Amino acid sequence: MNSGRWVSYIYRYREGRRCENAGFIKVQRTGCEDRAKARIQIGIKLYKNKICRCITYLIYRGKTINYLTDICIQPKERDTIVKRVELPWDNPLGDGRHIKEYCGIVFVCDDGEILASSWGDYEFSVDDIWQEVSAEKNIEEEKKQEETKNEEENTEEIGQDVAVTQEECISKNEEMDPCEYMLSTYPKLPVFVDSQIIECVKIVPHDIGMLPMANWKLGVNSFLSHGYYHYRYIMMGRVHFDSQEIYVIGVPGVFTNKEKYLANMFGFNVFIPAKNTDILTGNFGYWISEIVRE
Repeated sequence: MNSGRWVSYIYRYREGRRCENAGFIKVQRTGCEDRAKARIQIGIKLYKNKICRCITYLIYRGKTINYLTDICIQPKERDTIVKRVELPWDNPLGDGRHIKEYCGIVFVCDDGEILASSWGDYEFSVDDIWQEVSAEKNIEEEKKQEETKNEEENTEEIGQDVAVTQEECISKNEEMDPCEYMLSTYPKLPVFVDSQIIECVKIVPHDIGMLPMANWKLGVNSFLSHGYYHYRYIMMGRVHFDSQEIYVIGVPGVFTNKEKYLANMFGFNVFIPAKNTDILTGNFGYWISEIVRE
């Protein structure tokens, strides 16, 4: 194995035995000494009748597995799927290990198919790795079920609080601007220089009941409830948008393509970063929905 570059083949495994070739892996060192990167290129050929997720792990000393990346296989895709990953050469996964300390990569598909590529001195058993993956999946599934249960309970509580607040607001029948009231009395959130956000405060979902009726559905919006569950607050603020100032409800979060997809599904189509930046991915900010003012 070359110290700065090597190629390894990917093989299918059936009943723990290595079978036909299914692709390749190229690992190459790039960049200068103090900023060296490990550029990993994966070329894999898999045919699936339906969409399938393939999780890849780096193998350490033949048994310990560390998550690397995901590969999505589209239904009946015939061309070689190419995936590129670039990581720090000296500490690729942040666990203190050098890239050359790993001895290969294993691929575990949703449908149970296993592939692997080996380039180190350690032998490994795909059956042992499958057991590790299965145990990890079971723990993750249990955690997700617990989170889902907590979110459902939290959403139910939020719905009850919204209903109570709505009834209180209707019974009071007071003439007031709820947005300005919140901005002047609720806990302030930091506003960074050059941000689109002019001013903003912390609220909780049942506070949405103070807003005009057209906004009440946000109080039980699943994406908003999910954001509140993780950050314990929702943002209400005034922002610059399309050459005007508008009032918005903002769900705190970090920009990723997956989060963007979920946010769009639930009506939060715009992401405003807390700090002014040209690169959204990985930055904290708010998924916003404009407040309807009657």
